[in-house]
Amino acid sequence: MILCVLFHLRRWALRFYTSVDLRLFRLLSNGKMDQCKGDKVSIKFGSLGEPPKKAQENNNNNNNNNNVLISDVPKDAAEEWPAGKQIHSFYFVKHRHFDDPKIKAELDLAEKELEKLNKARAAVFDQLKARRAERSELFDLLDPLKTERQGFNTKFEEKRKEMEPLQQALGKLRGNDGGSARGPAICSSEEELNNMIYSYQYRIQHESIPLTEEKQLLKEIRLLEGTRDKVIANEAVRAKIKESMGQKDDIQGQVKLMGAGLDGVKKERQAVSARINQLSEKVKATKDEIQVLENELKTASEKRDKVYSNIREIRKQRDEMNSGFYQGRNVLNKARDLAAQKNIDELEALANAEVEKFVSLWCSKKNFREDYEKRILASLDARQLSRDGRMRNPEEKALVTPEAPPVAKVPKAMAKQQPEEEPVSAPESDAAHVAQKTEKAKNALKVKNAVVDDDEDELYGLGKPQKEEEKKIDEATVREMRKQEEIAKAKLAMERKKKQAEKAAAKAAKRAQMEAGKREKKEREKKAKKSFDAEV
Repeated sequence: MILCVLFHLRRWALRFYTSVDLRLFRLLSNGKMDQCKGDKVSIKFGSLGEPPKKAQENNNNNNNNNNVLISDVPKDAAEEWPAGKQIHSFYFVKHRHFDDPKIKAELDLAEKELEKLNKARAAVFDQLKARRAERSELFDLLDPLKTERQGFNTKFEEKRKEMEPLQQALGKLRGNDGGSARGPAICSSEEELNNMIYSYQYRIQHESIPLTEEKQLLKEIRLLEGTRDKVIANEAVRAKIKESMGQKDDIQGQVKLMGAGLDGVKKERQAVSARINQLSEKVKATKDEIQVLENELKTASEKRDKVYSNIREIRKQRDEMNSGFYQGRNVLNKARDLAAQKNIDELEALANAEVEKFVSLWCSKKNFREDYEKRILASLDARQLSRDGRMRNPEEKALVTPEAPPVAKVPKAMAKQQPEEEPVSAPESDAAHVAQKTEKAKNALKVKNAVVDDDEDELYGLGKPQKEEEKKIDEATVREMRKQEEIAKAKLAMERKKKQAEKAAAKAAKRAQMEAGKREKKEREKKAKKSFDAEV
């Protein structure tokens, strides 16, 4: 590189001094012509063998021509013959970009892995999006059903509130509170009360009963007398109820009609509730699927982020390796700016500083020399040059050997998977099955040996790291396959749960319908029985 710089400097100096010598020669020749103008010495050209007159004529013509030439010569040469445009040339050392094959292979592998993970994540995201859309559709179906059920609930409450006063009136009309441990039953009328008291007194007077029983009857008579006021009040209330609401049968008819309407509302509410329960089971199953898919998306995102961080680390390592290239590019940009500003002094100082820096690094560090030589090998090889910069002979080998494409490893993986995928066809007999197994095992061993030989041929000089990488890749594929199997199992389980929920909801709806039918049948039987009793 230094020799190249010196060679170009020498050429520039020769070109400069040659132009200066030509200018000096022209100026000196003009001065000599001015000096020769007053000399009497005349030089004759081509006067040999000519007559004196003709020679004199020729001399006169030559003198006239000289006078013309001298008059044509400009006084200031810089006006007519300006100096050529001076071009300053400065040379900088070019730092080339270098891609390490190992780093490039790692980066390509990581980018392929990232692309694969992005595709898997996109597939999971699409499934998640579809499940969320399905959940929103189920919610759209559930909302009107819930509002409908709420309407049935309000309707049911209204009818029940309408029935409450009628039921209370029926209870008051029945009038018999049934008695309890604290006191006797309240009679429905004062006449009934008098009859009960009279019956107790008759037993005391006309029957032979023990003293304890007589005391008990006297106690009950006192209690019945104590309820007389309440019986009279109840009788008055019953009279008012009969005046306002009618007779007991009329009230019972109203209660039955309201009860029939209430049963209809209840059936409709049960049907809506069964539909809501069915949709709720579907929503629950969809939510479980969404949870599973969200977990898958989270794991896929974590894997992608991990691979992306690995890619960034590899790129950072590559950029650190090519830091000289980026520094050289910044220096060239600075030099272009100085050249655009026509700041020649600073540009020359920058060029000298960069040359001194390069020379000091070249002389002091062996690693720098080896790295620089390694970086320019591709350029030398592209220009058909040898390592020392001369033209390469035909028998010389190339400086850079072409790299084997990494796609060549895919058929090996296929060859490794073939022994696992082959035993799909059903055997005809046990003996044939055993023979096929032995042949396939032998073929698998041959394939494995061939693959190992190919790997040893290809990995010669690289050692064990690539084998470890292949093992890591195999483990990653196995883990991915296991995860896919787990996902498939989870999906099957979710589908089973979904079907079971649908069956349970259908059974519940059917059971509700059957119970409603039974209740209707019982009510019809009761009505028929009551009508028959009334007719009798």
